[in-house]
Amino acid sequence: MMHRYRSPLTALLLLAAAAAGAQDSPNNLRHEVDARSGNLARSQAPLQLEPLRLAIDQRLLLAQAVARAKWNARAVIEDLPREALVIHAAVEQGAALGLPGDWIDAVFRAQIEASKTVQRELFAQWRAQQVDRFDDAPDLARTVRPELDRLTAQILRSMRDNQTALRDPAGKADVARALGVLEARTLSPAAVEQALAPF
Repeated sequence: MMHRYRSPLTALLLLAAAAAGAQDSPNNLRHEVDARSGNLARSQAPLQLEPLRLAIDQRLLLAQAVARAKWNARAVIEDLPREALVIHAAVEQGAALGLPGDWIDAVFRAQIEASKTVQRELFAQWRAQQVDRFDDAPDLARTVRPELDRLTAQILRSMRDNQTALRDPAGKADVARALGVLEARTLSPAAVEQALAPF
């Protein structure tokens, strides 16, 4: 006859096995960023705004990878034609979801400016440290930009799903609390404020 209840030792072994299995997942750029920001403040943020909070955080954290790639390529931080394409694409995607173009424009301009703030701060730090090159710099086109595209789609879906709450002036304090706890604050408090300003 099978016992209905497991012993404490059995339960402990099962938990250890589950934890070991979780550590075996692929360790690519997306999982690295998820690991840094995914577990922060889940109990504090309203469930419906968590995908937006997470996407904003991950996008800012990715600015480090962008900065390393540009540093190695001796590229400039600001690329206005590229930024215009990113914003235009976001506006078009958002329009298909029923989102106002001026709101999407403001949100993604803020995300881009926040990313540039992180990059400028890192460039200043690396110049002071006389950094030459990074061996682990990613490929912008093949690695980073597809991840940024994924995050753009996540931000837009969350804006659609929470449009009423996000655009209600009476709820701004609640939205600020839900979105405000970001891992990227340790990277650049100024960039976080820029990224959250449209909300």
